Amino acid sequence: MTASFTIVRPAVFGHGAGITAGVSTRNGGPDGSPFGMNLSFNVGDQADHVTRNRMRFFGALGIGMDELANMQQVHGSTVTPVHVPGVYPACDGMITDRPRLFLSVTVADCVPVFIVDRAVHALAVVHAGWRGTAARIVCRAVEALGETYGALPSRMEAFIGPAAGGCCYEVGPEVAGALDPAFVTVRDGRYFADLKAGNTGQLKASGVPETGIEIHPGCTIHDNTLFHSFRRDGALSGRMMGVSGFSL
Repeated sequence: MTASFTIVRPAVFGHGAGITAGVSTRNGGPDGSPFGMNLSFNVGDQADHVTRNRMRFFGALGIGMDELANMQQVHGSTVTPVHVPGVYPACDGMITDRPRLFLSVTVADCVPVFIVDRAVHALAVVHAGWRGTAARIVCRAVEALGETYGALPSRMEAFIGPAAGGCCYEVGPEVAGALDPAFVTVRDGRYFADLKAGNTGQLKASGVPETGIEIHPGCTIHDNTLFHSFRRDGALSGRMMGVSGFSL
């Protein structure tokens, strides 16, 4: 038995054919599993549950397991061009212009970011935690798309996926000091960071039109029915995956 199944699908890419994108949620895993719809093999979940969860998620999007590029994320700012499926070590961003090559990101509070320039058939997938946001990794991804594939920021569209929101994502003063103060608020002497707003601001500063940026409103910490959150659940948190690629 499995629970009801939910995928977050970007609307910003929906008006043109050929782009497949989505983010899993905690809904859809085996009944009774404490990890729910977990897609990570590294959190203590049963391997057969993870395999079935991945097959269900990617199968619903029409993606084969042999069409995936996966990052070994390190909370850095490296953006890697990829041309074949496989595992790419020590990077938190990937770019490609290859059809049927789907780039994936694993999250449980950090921000998944998808960026597309349809004109040159190029896209990026980015993992932006507070370190990646402080290092402006989405700006690096925009630059890499331009340098590698001739993509133009003015043509780009982007999706900022569900992540820890400024409502709940409390950080210490050292983290607050590393981030743009425009995206940090202080309430009762406590610091709260809005990483989605921070990455949105960086995309706009890189030249991506505001009208082409979609921001998912969900806060992973606040919504315990729909999203995994390491900040909220600690060792019992599963992981969600986001994926984007050209299906044609």
